[in-house]
Amino acid sequence: MNEDEAVNWLYGKVARSLSGSHTMGDIEKAIDKQSMEMRRRVLERLSQDVASRATFSCPKCERSLNVVDHNRKRTVVSSFGKMSYTRNYGYCTSCQKHFAPADIALGLHERAPASPRVQEICALTVLRAPAGQGEDDVRRMTGIRVGASTLHREARRQGDRALKLRDADEQLTQTQKGIAKLAAKAPALPRHTTMLIEIDAWNIRERDNWGKTQDLLKAGQKTERWHWVYTGTVFRLDQRATTESGRPVIADRGYVATRRGIESFRRQLYAEALQRGLLASETVLILADGAIWIWNLATDRFKDATQRVDLYHVQEHLWSLAHELYGRGTPEAQAWVRPYLLWLKRRKDGVLDVINSLEALHKNIKEFSKKQRDAVGKEVDYFTTHKDRMDYKTGKTLGQPVGSGAIESTCSQYQRRFKLTGQFWTLAGDEAFLTMATLHRNGRWNQLFPHDAR
Repeated sequence: MNEDEAVNWLYGKVARSLSGSHTMGDIEKAIDKQSMEMRRRVLERLSQDVASRATFSCPKCERSLNVVDHNRKRTVVSSFGKMSYTRNYGYCTSCQKHFAPADIALGLHERAPASPRVQEICALTVLRAPAGQGEDDVRRMTGIRVGASTLHREARRQGDRALKLRDADEQLTQTQKGIAKLAAKAPALPRHTTMLIEIDAWNIRERDNWGKTQDLLKAGQKTERWHWVYTGTVFRLDQRATTESGRPVIADRGYVATRRGIESFRRQLYAEALQRGLLASETVLILADGAIWIWNLATDRFKDATQRVDLYHVQEHLWSLAHELYGRGTPEAQAWVRPYLLWLKRRKDGVLDVINSLEALHKNIKEFSKKQRDAVGKEVDYFTTHKDRMDYKTGKTLGQPVGSGAIESTCSQYQRRFKLTGQFWTLAGDEAFLTMATLHRNGRWNQLFPHDAR
């Protein structure tokens, strides 16, 4: 049968299956349905060809395997329905493990009931919405009937694989050889490159001590529901741009998000920065709010970087103080805060002017209450602590951002999936899905699914 005959055959089969009036959508679904069995059989035959050619040796040490079973059957759910093939199954006396080399050649993981493409569909679906919501969407878009439990299980399997990839990169940051290996992945950078690293954190709700809350409270103990997700984004200054409408965008950037704590986050962020060109960058700028843990991390792992506190957060401190002293939204509060804001934006050492003025105010505020005096003293400490991170005029002159909008956006993007109404996670579950989502955002999806890169 040549191509035209095949087309005519399929045309006739689809045409006979249609009745009454029908739209192009109806025709598309009919073609998909009527050709499904043919595609399944082709997949089955081609898979069997690969299985039959697979070398019967250990994938780790390459020694010949001892045969345990000839032509053992394996059935998987593919994007065209269930399909089967047979392969030899053996044992490596050196590695002391069982293998089916044909499964590896086909890109199938041990005990995985779905084909790589179905696994990818499951993973991508659950990245967008909970498995229960995705079941009908998968059926409509692909014709595959995959239950919610299967969607979740297969997506979690890919999350665990993504974790292993990420943990391997994290371990590389512990040795000079590993650091060099990560840095070798970086693209060639333009001259005088400035790398930006923005850091923040947000809360995720986990199902810990489920059902024990009241008993713990009666015993005088607290049970936490919300836990920190440490998050970072890495990009180059020349990757910032604006759309035709003037909306700021970043052409390409790296992401990091983890629930494993600050130490793990530090290593992950360093690994991502290395792969984005950290060692070849002339200037490194870290932007964040005033959280001390962030600056401790920056000083430890990025000791030569310029540090800058987000201007928006600094302005919030001044506005809060103005409201405390003169009342929220009053003309007096606005008049008082205006010169402080201008000093920060327009003077190279504007922060010193702010500190001097606040210190003078703190010494001569007898007309204010103790609470107000304490508020002024608190802000003196804040600005003194961060004075070396508030050179906004130089930042503007160099075309650098003075606000951490990129990381605010990053946290918001993650939260759209991980903070849905009524949603609970577990540490094991959220870390796996966070890692898979991050791998996808970082453009390394083909590390999980090599077929996607072809």
